[in-house]
Amino acid sequence: MRAVKFTLKHYLDANGLTAYRLAQASRGRVSRGTVYALARGNAVRVDLGTLGAVITTLEELTGREVTPADLLTVVTVPGPDREARAWLGGDASRLGEFGPYDWGEADPYTLGEPVWVGPDGELLIGGE
Repeated sequence: MRAVKFTLKHYLDANGLTAYRLAQASRGRVSRGTVYALARGNAVRVDLGTLGAVITTLEELTGREVTPADLLTVVTVPGPDREARAWLGGDASRLGEFGPYDWGEADPYTLGEPVWVGPDGELLIGGE
């Protein structure tokens, strides 16, 4: 699958600019929070008016023409792996026929250790 990624951070770095400087220069046109979200790559959608205001501000700062192609790139997003496809293709339509699991006297919230995914994608268990 193909997706579009906002690459403002790369543009800023290549032109010796910072998100802070862009936020200051675009005050009144683009909110500071939006500039920082765009620079971090956290924005999931960008209004065309906002994109235009960012481009105008960058042109004022650099003295050069800026186009959407300078700020956007197309990337390939990998699809689900074999295990995920198996789960997604599973039939869970009959689960309503079964009652909730009976834990007996045990409190399920006190069993085992908490598990979460770390910053590098590794599984972390308990206090690791």
